[in-house]
Amino acid sequence: MNLPLAYAMGFAVASLPGPILVLITTETLRKGPRAGVLTMTAPLIIDALVMLPLALLLQASLVTREGVIGLGLVGACLLVWLGLQSMRVNTGALNPGSDNGTGWSWRRSELPSFLKGVLTHLTNPYPYIYWGTVGVIFIRQGFEKNGISGALLFPIGFWLGAGTLNLLVVYLVARGRRMLPPRLAPYLHRFSGVLLIGSGVFVALRTWWAFF
Repeated sequence: MNLPLAYAMGFAVASLPGPILVLITTETLRKGPRAGVLTMTAPLIIDALVMLPLALLLQASLVTREGVIGLGLVGACLLVWLGLQSMRVNTGALNPGSDNGTGWSWRRSELPSFLKGVLTHLTNPYPYIYWGTVGVIFIRQGFEKNGISGALLFPIGFWLGAGTLNLLVVYLVARGRRMLPPRLAPYLHRFSGVLLIGSGVFVALRTWWAFF
């Protein structure tokens, strides 16, 4: 495994449709490029601080069958909830003076983009499986060949590739967003909500079909 190959693998994996890619797209659509960048940094940090250390510690037994199913269903529920929140923010945007008597608008009570990225990545079972299997194999091979520097080669290249793809998505979505008339903004909230809910349903079905 060399750096260009690790980079290409990270770019390819990040380009696959999934909850994080959908979340990055919807946060950029609704809030702009800064929100998209904050969202995309969450999985990179969680991989480095949580997924990789756990994978090295537990290796292929990182997540049991029941654990994968549980994480998948929790993640699906989280995405559906975020989608519903997006649609409720849309309602607040259409009626800025409405706070339902609570003193809080939907926009003000929404989770920060970075926290959404953290929760979505933590409740997605596939990063655990990926780093506990594929990631550990390449890291061990690199360590056996070149020591610590060899072990670091794969995760660094992978994260650089994934980060490049996600930045490209943020750039393209933000550029398209700037071209849209302001009157279409409420419809972006609805569209974001539909994408997130659809992604949640997809994660739930994929998890169910994989184990039943």
